[in-house]
Amino acid sequence: MRANGMLIAIDGTAGTGKSSVGKAVAAKLGYGFLSTGEMYRALAYKVFEKKISPEDHDAVLAAARALRFTFARQPDATLKMFVDGEFLGAKLHLEEVGSVASRVSTNGEARRVLTEKMREVGMDGGIVMEGRDVGTVVFPDAEMKFYLDASAEERAKRRVKQLQEAGKKADYAQILDMIKERDYRDSHRAASPLKPADDAVILDTSSLNMQQVIEAILEKVEHHAS
Repeated sequence: MRANGMLIAIDGTAGTGKSSVGKAVAAKLGYGFLSTGEMYRALAYKVFEKKISPEDHDAVLAAARALRFTFARQPDATLKMFVDGEFLGAKLHLEEVGSVASRVSTNGEARRVLTEKMREVGMDGGIVMEGRDVGTVVFPDAEMKFYLDASAEERAKRRVKQLQEAGKKADYAQILDMIKERDYRDSHRAASPLKPADDAVILDTSSLNMQQVIEAILEKVEHHAS
C-alpha cells in the first residue's frame, strides 16, 4: 500500500463526466483529486501564450520541461493547480487552449515529461487521478482502474446541456463532430493512445446518471479495500 492510501485511476473518452465523478469519489474517500488533462491544458496555455506552434516539437518539449506545478488541496477534494506560481483557472478552459491541448498531447516526449510530473503528484496514493492514460501509462500499477465510456451522441447531448446551462450557445451537430474527431485523435495517436487498461473496470455511462456512476465506483473500491 502507498503511504496515503490507494491510487485510483479514472480514464475514458471526452465528455463522460470523469472529472465530476472523480471529484465526488475522492471527496467521499477523503482523497485528493487531480485531472491530468488540466496539466496538458497548462502546457497548451503556455504554448498558446508564447505563440509557439503546437507542431514545433522542440519548442513544445522545452515549454513542458519548464513547467513548474504546485498543488493546494481544496475543501471539495480538488488539488488546485498553480503553474509557475500562477492559478490559471478559467484560462485553461478557453476553446483555443482546448484545441492546442489535443495537438500538443500528441508530442510523445512532452507527454513523457508531463507523465513524470503526474507520477510525482500521485505516487504516495490517497488520490483519484482522471485522464486518458492514467491506468495504462502514468500508473499501470494503480490499485484500482476505471474506464468510463458513453456513446458520442449521449456525450454531445450532455455537453450541449452544460453549455446551455452556462448561458452559452451550443450547436449539437458541431459538438458531435468535435467529439468524434477527438475520439479518433485520442485513440489513434502514436503516444499513449486512449484505450482501457486490461485490468480496468469498464463502465458504459450512456444510460446512467452521475450518481449511479459514483456509486458503482465506490462499491468496487470498498469491495477491493475489504
